[in-house]
Amino acid sequence: MRYQRRSSPERWVRSWWLLLLTFMLLPAMAEPMVVFLKNGDRLTGEITSQNERRVVLKTAITGRITIPRDQVDRIMTAAAVAAAAAPPQTNAPPVAPAAAVAATPTPAPKPTAGAPPAASASATPIATNAPALTESWIPGWLSGAWTNWHGNVQFGANMGLGTTDRYSVFANASASKKWGRTTSLINYNINYGVVNDVVNANRMGGGTKVDVELNQDRRLYTYGQGSAGYDRIRQISLEYIVGGGMGYRFINRPRLVLAGELGSQYQVFDYFSSPDRENVAARLAENVTTKVGKDVSIIQTLGFTPGIQELSDYQIRFGLTLSFPVFKPLTLNLNVINEYDSQPAPGVSNNDLQLSTTIGVNF
Repeated sequence: MRYQRRSSPERWVRSWWLLLLTFMLLPAMAEPMVVFLKNGDRLTGEITSQNERRVVLKTAITGRITIPRDQVDRIMTAAAVAAAAAPPQTNAPPVAPAAAVAATPTPAPKPTAGAPPAASASATPIATNAPALTESWIPGWLSGAWTNWHGNVQFGANMGLGTTDRYSVFANASASKKWGRTTSLINYNINYGVVNDVVNANRMGGGTKVDVELNQDRRLYTYGQGSAGYDRIRQISLEYIVGGGMGYRFINRPRLVLAGELGSQYQVFDYFSSPDRENVAARLAENVTTKVGKDVSIIQTLGFTPGIQELSDYQIRFGLTLSFPVFKPLTLNLNVINEYDSQPAPGVSNNDLQLSTTIGVNF
């Protein structure tokens, strides 16, 4: 028998989440200038000031953005961008006015037998400059939404035949895009394994996260995130989470970023053979991204989500990824994920440790 779900916390969290998405995705109403960046992105808005060092652009989505001048390729008006995207006009000479036509017209040649009749001089010409369908109507912030993504796709496998027959496969994909003050993150993972015809791993999940920077130094930001997946071994038929909050980058350097986050989330656990579980939880998290040497990267995350109504109902998740370059674009990766659930399904251990080594491809 399933628990009766309360609707008030769910409505509150979902309403907050929809308002956050609306704020981040609302297109700009006025787009007089288009700033093209050297990385291929383009931003549209009102230029409030510019000099030899920077360009300050104001948009309805992210507010004021300061762009270093060395990152700017060119600046054009929205009308010029639309005109450049329009098809070229034909170079047909203009029709002479009636007064300039000679009084005695040149007689038309006699048609050759079997040849098609010549077109009449009064026939309506076929228009060759009809407007073609272009994408100039798409706002600049949206036209670049699916370009300039960067990430890594990883794949690993393990097989053994003998006293113990076993095999396992695991894959992980992640991608990120930064445009203006917005950073979008997407990840997806899958793991399946069998030992002596017994399934010992069967999980899949994915999620997305959007960060929007709020101040000029790019330290304070708001975020929204959502994820969904299942884990057959832990008896979870469906787990989905949606939430958001605020974050702050205590260290924000090119080779080292340390950030902390505080927010809330609505989470649901649907089990195969036990009552479902749902709650609204607080979220405290930290993440560190650093580079050691030239290309070795380390990503570490830690999250703690205690239930707001019941503090004894909590989850802890620790993640660590070490990436070593093999040769471009391949990397060797070590992945560690440890999850602790204070109230798992009956018969399931509280702690779940996952280790994997993979070969990745950067893009």
